Amino acid sequence: MHPTLKHYVDRAVFKIADRIFPAETVAEMRHKHGWELWIDTLTPDLLEDLTDAPQDIKQRLFKQNVSLVEIETHAKCNRVCSFCPNAIVDRRRNQTLADAAMLDRVFDELGQINFTGQIKIARYSEPLANKDYLYQRLASAHQRVPTAQLMIVTNTDYLKREMLAELREVGLKILNMSIYLRPGEHWSLEYANQYNDKLAEKLGIPIISRRETPNSVRCVFEYSGIQIHSSCMDFDNYGTDRGAVMEQYTSALRLGPCREPFSTFVIDYNGSVMPCCNLRSDIDSHKQAVVADLSVPGTSIFDIYAGRLAGWRRSMVGFEVKGSPCTTCLHRDMSASMVPALAARMEKHMNRAGMSQYYHPPAPQSVIPLTQIGSD
Repeated sequence: MHPTLKHYVDRAVFKIADRIFPAETVAEMRHKHGWELWIDTLTPDLLEDLTDAPQDIKQRLFKQNVSLVEIETHAKCNRVCSFCPNAIVDRRRNQTLADAAMLDRVFDELGQINFTGQIKIARYSEPLANKDYLYQRLASAHQRVPTAQLMIVTNTDYLKREMLAELREVGLKILNMSIYLRPGEHWSLEYANQYNDKLAEKLGIPIISRRETPNSVRCVFEYSGIQIHSSCMDFDNYGTDRGAVMEQYTSALRLGPCREPFSTFVIDYNGSVMPCCNLRSDIDSHKQAVVADLSVPGTSIFDIYAGRLAGWRRSMVGFEVKGSPCTTCLHRDMSASMVPALAARMEKHMNRAGMSQYYHPPAPQSVIPLTQIGSD
């Protein structure tokens, strides 16, 4: 089947599934399907160090595989949340702005390849904490990469009704709103729905769809020109340990590969390029994971992706126990029930594509006890 036709068939199947099955069942189906697609598109050039390859090959590799570029326009976040490393790193008083010239160089490079993926402004900052600078950077990105989908993630504390039109005017296409309960409140579906309803009233826009699971409520809002979504999660039962920093979420070893260094390109406010969204350059235990520094003039996102990030991709493509700080990260991991079928699919694909040297099978046990980490 032609890939484009298959894409539309898959979308139709999942739309039908949404009407028939519980939300958590459909989410599991989508999750497994995403893994299957990722395995089937792995190619040797993603795992080889192409530092010395021609620039057009590096650009093509980036364009074909990266669907999300995540940046920060500044460092500040006004909240301190128990599930976030900002609980141990002070971002409330950090007013540092990301260098405009550096970001423009990134946008220019993305424009060179007509990047059609998402440019997400989020990371560990609150984008709207510096509204004027956010608008400037969004407008610059929109001018330099008109084909990209510009997105921000906000905690909604600064968000006002009139900002929606302003954000649309500077090129924003996707607005993701994270809803958090007040201190002392215990998450429930009732609370989550109430908070979504209050947000709809605050912004003057209707909720057009609502999806509930035992640990989340996600809504879609109606607004012309911007896709607006919200999520309210039960962080007692949802979260990852963010590179072994948030110990309350450390529960097991990672089972599967990690797709992040393949499909995402992550830049901190200071120009540090990180292998994924869970690692950050302002945490001491993560500093060794900094891949490159885009604040250095002449540094190219294509050189970094094709070169230094290839080593991270090789270390994340198998089913073996991952090295620090990824050992216990469960971000977008596969469930134990998926492992046998996906491991078999991976082994077959890697052998067929001449990449068998990079395949590492699952450990005999589906989950190795944490007490064995670091033991002989």
